[in-house]
Amino acid sequence: MEPVDSSRPGVLRDIEGYAIASCLASQSDPYLKDQGDAWASAIIQRMKGDIDVLDDVLDQVKNESAKGEMAVIRDETGPGKDKVLSILYCAEIIDGYSVRAAIQKAVAVLNSAYEQ
Repeated sequence: MEPVDSSRPGVLRDIEGYAIASCLASQSDPYLKDQGDAWASAIIQRMKGDIDVLDDVLDQVKNESAKGEMAVIRDETGPGKDKVLSILYCAEIIDGYSVRAAIQKAVAVLNSAYEQ
């Protein structure tokens, strides 16, 4: 599905989406893992240019995830328990310095392929 009118270029959408999907694929929840893997696969199938540029994005997502800075809130239904917010965490992982740098580098490499 192509957006009708988007201020985000397709290359940026794909690379950011790949980073978020990779984060979801690394979660322990089977549903999130499956959805993340499927999303990343869909992006790889539709993207233009050399997919090897995604390696650094994936590495930086893994490095950022290894820091263990997952978003957590108190669980209203289970007093004294915490609720891990994996989707929020993965949605915001693209704003981490190293992940953003890898995204920008990949966009610069792939930009010409997306403009064709």
